[in-house]
Amino acid sequence: MKLDITALLAGKVRVLPFRYEIAGGGDDLPMPPAGVTLTSPIRVEGKISDSGTCLYLVLDAAADYEAPCDRCGEAARGVVSCHLERMVAEAGAVDDEDEDYFVACEGELDLDADVAEELMLSFPSQILCREGCLGVCPVCGQNRNKGDCGCAGKEAERVDPRWQALERLLREQNDENG
Repeated sequence: MKLDITALLAGKVRVLPFRYEIAGGGDDLPMPPAGVTLTSPIRVEGKISDSGTCLYLVLDAAADYEAPCDRCGEAARGVVSCHLERMVAEAGAVDDEDEDYFVACEGELDLDADVAEELMLSFPSQILCREGCLGVCPVCGQNRNKGDCGCAGKEAERVDPRWQALERLLREQNDENG
């Protein structure tokens, strides 16, 4: 969505509040991380203020998501959010690549791609179905959140395959000294 900020630029208003949604599926918008599905539009709310010397934008964005839990594979649901604060400049006043500014072209400000990118970068590095998720058993693969599989004792006895040769040498050495 393009915000019309001509009233701010002309000095008719000092604060321009806004609220809108960004629907998914746009080709120019960044994609969520692999395996993550946005289950709602991105909700954007903020304001642009004229301080007399510059325009300053403050906004919050949020979206609901669903993804497989990184520990157990069950469905995890949550809300990802971000907060942005930047100055606004007219095209030509600053370098278009300067990330400290949002650039307005002909009195319009298009925030969608920048907001969506910031939101996608705000996803947690590990998505969990719940804080205390126990994950799956490395021996049998059972979801430990659904019950104990009894493999805890077997797991302690099991030797990592990368260390089996060392274990064999140690056993042979103990047999010779034995």
